[in-house]
Amino acid sequence: MISLEPPKPWPYAAVILSGGASRRMGVPKGGMILPDGRNMIERMRDTLASFCRQVVIAGSPHGIAGHQTIEDLRPDSGPLAAIEAALASDISPQYLIVPCDLPLLPAGLLARLLVGDDDGMACFTSTSEPRVRGLPCRIGSDCLDVVRDMLDAGDRAVHHLVERLGPDATRVPLADRERLLLWNVNTPEDFEEACRLMRSDPPSADSDDA
Repeated sequence: MISLEPPKPWPYAAVILSGGASRRMGVPKGGMILPDGRNMIERMRDTLASFCRQVVIAGSPHGIAGHQTIEDLRPDSGPLAAIEAALASDISPQYLIVPCDLPLLPAGLLARLLVGDDDGMACFTSTSEPRVRGLPCRIGSDCLDVVRDMLDAGDRAVHHLVERLGPDATRVPLADRERLLLWNVNTPEDFEEACRLMRSDPPSADSDDA
């Protein structure tokens, strides 16, 4: 059984992505209040702060103070543009990039991404999904040129970045039962289901199924 407790301290920075337009939700997702009384950015901030040296917010902090914020160099260009801004910031040589709208995500599962080549990328993959998950990911600053080239060419898909990096992208296996821990909140219905799951017992990260 893999522990869901926070891992050992990681000496680099985590970046919370909170700059999306939230069109399907209708309101900014980061500020939505979860059953434990925290909004989604606060919950993700607390998860990351439990084991990362620094937590940075890319986009709106939704009232959370005390954290450095970064703005996209290419507004309205999606999460890959936020990754570009993080890599270009020189805040850290490596980053753990996590969207704010994954309220079930535990620190122990994120810790599995802290592997692979320091200058490359690590992300989750599942045999039951047609493509690799681009987010959340761990990524090194040496990937900046590839990210810039993609954005210059009009390609904003983070999973395409995994393909472009090839062997420099480490694919971390995700068990089928663990996919629920990466429940993504995009609509009011998604949010209601996330709240329901938070009130119950979410699935555990089990090494026997990884």
